[in-house]
Amino acid sequence: MRKLQNFTRPVAGLAAAVSLAFSATVQAEPSQISSAKLDATVAQIRDIYDVPGMAIAIVEGDDVVFAKGYGVHELGEPAEVSTRTLFKIASVTKNFTTAALALLVDQGKLNWDDPVIDYIPEFRVQDPWITRNFTVRDLLIHKSGLNLGAGDLMFWPTPNDFTRADILHGLQYLPMTRGFRTQYAYDNILYVIAGELTERVTGQRWETFVEENLMRPLGMEYCFAGPVPEDYKKYIAQPHGIIDDQPTVVRRDFADDYLTSAPAGGIRCSIQAMTKWMKMHLARGAYTDSEGQQKQLISTRQHAELWSPQTIMNVGSRAYDWDNTHFAAYGLGWRMHDVDGLLRVHHTGTLHGMNAYLSFFPELDVGFMVLMNRAHSDARTAMMRTMMKAYTDSPEQDWIAKVQEWREAASARRAAAFEEPETQAVTPEIAARVVGDYVDPWFGKVTVSWQDGQLRWRSHRSARMVGELFHIKGDTFAARWDDRTHHADAYVRFTTTMQGDILGMQLAPIDPAADFSFDFEDLNFTKQ
Repeated sequence: MRKLQNFTRPVAGLAAAVSLAFSATVQAEPSQISSAKLDATVAQIRDIYDVPGMAIAIVEGDDVVFAKGYGVHELGEPAEVSTRTLFKIASVTKNFTTAALALLVDQGKLNWDDPVIDYIPEFRVQDPWITRNFTVRDLLIHKSGLNLGAGDLMFWPTPNDFTRADILHGLQYLPMTRGFRTQYAYDNILYVIAGELTERVTGQRWETFVEENLMRPLGMEYCFAGPVPEDYKKYIAQPHGIIDDQPTVVRRDFADDYLTSAPAGGIRCSIQAMTKWMKMHLARGAYTDSEGQQKQLISTRQHAELWSPQTIMNVGSRAYDWDNTHFAAYGLGWRMHDVDGLLRVHHTGTLHGMNAYLSFFPELDVGFMVLMNRAHSDARTAMMRTMMKAYTDSPEQDWIAKVQEWREAASARRAAAFEEPETQAVTPEIAARVVGDYVDPWFGKVTVSWQDGQLRWRSHRSARMVGELFHIKGDTFAARWDDRTHHADAYVRFTTTMQGDILGMQLAPIDPAADFSFDFEDLNFTKQ
């Protein structure tokens, strides 16, 4: 296999830096995989996984060797995906948030190991010692001691009325049971606070700072951290999922509002813009401006810090079998693994109806991007692996079939270990025992009520967390949410005093495979 440019390549000269004119397609010929193979793989994935629209890109050094859109913005509508189409990039946003902080470190306005309370005095976690010693770095590396997905219900599912101030306040009530700086547990809430920290230091909204200081210098015109301007809304791809066995728009994206969760996963970006982001990272923070001048957006020192392992992660059997992986780590907004003897730096993004995937192989000087308006991790995995494995010393395989085979085995294991609880209708006598208002210190108020022969559960602050309770036994119920796109029904257990009176309420997911952002385990309601 031909090795691309080496790890320490210089920044490109003027001739190589002339901006490439994007239209519906930018298509050259990648060095290790044919455009015909890419087209055929996309077509097969879209067919198997009901993906309405997709955009992919490959960047080799300073060259965008492939960037193309496929399909449509929305099923049943004529607008076709182009390289300008705006997709939600979800948690790929996290490496924009860490890049913004790297800029501030370069400017001498903060340090990675400064205590967060130096900038956000009201910052609190459960333990006072941890509060005093919690650093900027600790916000970013997923070993804070919080549980997996802790606090995500304060901004998921949207819409809800939690603000970043609410998240700061609620943080102190979230359990820290894993041990401070001891083990990996992915979170989003601390990235939201990292965005707030950026605002405290700069006096600008996180969204404004990211757009003005990261996106615009790189010429990322079709990319937005905040609301999308009216002239660009025609480029928005709508999120899709499966409801009643049919692919459909799951919740229309109007892109009008500032999202509370934006620093953790709120950017909308096109494949055209993302190739510029990719080129900057392959150049270790350098870029060439619109006038052909070579500049350094992020210093090489701070860029190296972003791509340095911070938290050790477990290596799963799939990674070992597929990639001969021996180490896994999380850096500052990036994951790292060895793949076929090469370093891979990458991040995925998952939101309701949207998927993204960005990968770099620094030693090969190559990067890959996948954007989809359908949330299906297998689809993005098959596409990413088809591209990246063409560049490593790996035997050629049908990665679509390989991913399907793995999913079938995983689904069989899940089916053997999981079954829906048996439930029955709730009687008025059972309902009378549990109706009332319940309050959790970070999630707020929930009402359990008897309405038209149904026992109903309703959050006052999260509009889509509403559903019916079905009786299992004793004081244990099953909540089946009205919005069936959640795929996260929950056990609801009412706790009692020693005398048997209802004291409070706790929740847990029925399906252990439910999205971890439905952070039911950290809820602890008290009856009012």
